[in-house]
Amino acid sequence: MTTVSSATSTAASTTSSSTSSSSSSSISSTDFLSLIVKQLENQDPTSPTDTTQFTNQILSYANYSATSSMSSALTAIQESVSSIASALGTSSTTSSTSSS
Repeated sequence: MTTVSSATSTAASTTSSSTSSSSSSSISSTDFLSLIVKQLENQDPTSPTDTTQFTNQILSYANYSATSSMSSALTAIQESVSSIASALGTSSTTSSTSSS
């Protein structure tokens, strides 16, 4: 699950309410970008968000998104292989260690 730590209470409360509503749900790219924009809009001008922290937040979500897409693609491949094996009359054994 992705959380956004921020310097503002508005972004933090939005993140808490969106992530605590369901532990098995994930936020969409649109939701994530909305949180980042809110964080930027509500930050203290005298103490802006650390650029390293901000970059890490964006990269963490990008990594999560890429991993999720790869997992979906691998699942589709696994289903295709199983379908082909069934059509050929052989059995296909696969083990899944999905942590999502």
